[in-house]
Amino acid sequence: MGKGRRTPAKSPRPEFRKAKDMYTIFFTGHGIVLQLPCESGKTVVTAAFFTEQVLPNLIKNIEKYRPKTGTQGMKILIDNASSHTAKLNKNFLDVEGLELLPHPPYSPDLAPYDFWLFPKLKIYLQGKDFNTLQALGTGLHQYFKSIPEEEYRNVFYKWVEV
Repeated sequence: MGKGRRTPAKSPRPEFRKAKDMYTIFFTGHGIVLQLPCESGKTVVTAAFFTEQVLPNLIKNIEKYRPKTGTQGMKILIDNASSHTAKLNKNFLDVEGLELLPHPPYSPDLAPYDFWLFPKLKIYLQGKDFNTLQALGTGLHQYFKSIPEEEYRNVFYKWVEV
């Protein structure tokens, strides 16, 4: 190197990278309806997992919150991941009477989870380290409970305004 220049110090690489833990989360204007852990360390949700685990649990929870009407007249919005839009899932939703709201791929129109929930979660999770999937779930549950119902409701009003 030239005179007076030092070789930049190399940062040590971490020996291992901690596996990501993922949750599937659904919410309404009243709060969280479903918070379901995905398989630990898995970063891909398959159509089978979505149809066999996520959607039945979602419906069960909706029926708890809406015992008289259940999923009747309810619409859901999910992203366009292939595991979410698979024919298997569309058939399941049709049978259960849930309408899937269209969300164009690569749309600049953000869904409520994009412009509200995920940014809030990112701030909440910053600097936190949960040792187990269960500990993460407990932390998320407590955080979601701390959000006033009015805030959940207002998210949908803002979304409709746009």
